[in-house]
Amino acid sequence: MDIFKEIEDIEKIYEDLINNAKERNLKDIEIHRDNQQKIFESLISNKNELVNSILSEISKKVNDKTSEFEEQLQKAIDKIESLFQKRIGNLQKLILEKVELDF
Repeated sequence: MDIFKEIEDIEKIYEDLINNAKERNLKDIEIHRDNQQKIFESLISNKNELVNSILSEISKKVNDKTSEFEEQLQKAIDKIESLFQKRIGNLQKLILEKVELDF
């Protein structure tokens, strides 16, 4: 019956070895997963910084172009108002001339 006892001992040792290997593999997998997670978070952080930097630069350019457009638009409005006032003055003179001629 010693053979059966030895077989049971061998089976127990075999099961212990398998369980120990599983535990080590799980620990290795967890360590690798944690390392990959840190790398991924670092990459995401770098990408976010890059996107924020680019958005900031684009926003500055848009603001500059908007200011430039507003200045040009104001100049155009001023020119239109000036021409309108000049032509209204000319029209008033013309009306006065026509009215004086009719009397």
